[in-house]
Amino acid sequence: MPEIDEPKGMHYAKIERQNVKASLVAHKAKNSEPNKPGTLNHDLATSSFFGKGRKWVRHAQRLGQDCPASNMKKTFSILLGAALAGVVSTPQAANIGSKAPQLQIEHWVKGKPVDLAKADDKKIHVIEFWATWCGPCRDSIPHLTKLQEKYKGKGVTVIGITDEPKATVERFVRRQKKQMEYTVAIEKGDTMSQAYMRAFGQTGIPATFVVDQQDRIVWVGHPKSGLDDVIDRLVKGTFDLKDEIAKENAQIRLQQLSVEYWERLVEGRKGDETRKIGKELLSLVKDNAEVSCNIAWAVLTDENVKYRDLEFARAAAKAAYDLTDGEHPQIIDTYALSLFESGKVSEAIKLQKKALSLARDQQETVQLQKSLDRFQAKAGE
Repeated sequence: MPEIDEPKGMHYAKIERQNVKASLVAHKAKNSEPNKPGTLNHDLATSSFFGKGRKWVRHAQRLGQDCPASNMKKTFSILLGAALAGVVSTPQAANIGSKAPQLQIEHWVKGKPVDLAKADDKKIHVIEFWATWCGPCRDSIPHLTKLQEKYKGKGVTVIGITDEPKATVERFVRRQKKQMEYTVAIEKGDTMSQAYMRAFGQTGIPATFVVDQQDRIVWVGHPKSGLDDVIDRLVKGTFDLKDEIAKENAQIRLQQLSVEYWERLVEGRKGDETRKIGKELLSLVKDNAEVSCNIAWAVLTDENVKYRDLEFARAAAKAAYDLTDGEHPQIIDTYALSLFESGKVSEAIKLQKKALSLARDQQETVQLQKSLDRFQAKAGE
């Protein structure tokens, strides 16, 4: 989730707190001892679930990703950390393809009022929830302005919606001048936050909703992560709603599998059912090198895991290795570790030497050499 700098009284921040609380309450029913160390609820509450969030940020950085917050939220949620993303978001009351709720606006700060229900105004609407105090939101403003300018005259209207005081928003918009060249509005109370943000399980801002010409919400996400492609396809008439719904369903299934699989590993539940879940999970991520690598690393190194599914870890690491043609040092490192933990020490040493030869800086060299020393010590070299 993009980071937000929360002031007092903001509806969007309130939604986030409510969603987290609701999710933890829902999980209490599953765990009779929610605060007992090692249980899912305790790990979530203490941020130790899935090896601590910061650890996963560090590992994503290992892969050489210079990612904005939106991509980092995507990496963290798709890998087994999707368990965390899935638990911290509320169950959705609406899904892609749902009819867009009407705009409930207290004041139009900039631009003409928009009515989604007008028969003669069948445009593509980009509705972004934002706030003046939100750093990632401010960072997205120039991008949205460029988007509005690019599709000017092509039936696309960008609308930025906040819940802040009129004077605050007007002052902010004036200071932005030409950087904020799209419609800006203030919602009535938190009506739109509930109808859009909460209904779709969105817990952070900026959050963007794309409404097509049939008044259907066809995409939800960060304004700088995939929005341009969606608008381009809608304008060209090549957007496939069924395909987007299928992607959403796959993502929901991925989150479900992630939670179930990770619970089993943490609880030490071996057996055919755990392996079956692992295979299905791998089938959903095996075409993404970064995600597959991170999953393997989690299974191999997280201190909360009681059952290390080495067969799964090797398969996930091998998938990542093959996708990158065996040329990424950190992915090679993960694959080497999976072999080492499986007792294939000589193969692990060979791979680790290759990873070391591809090290990109001194820090990475030291980290990779440390692993190689460990492998060689085991082999008696």
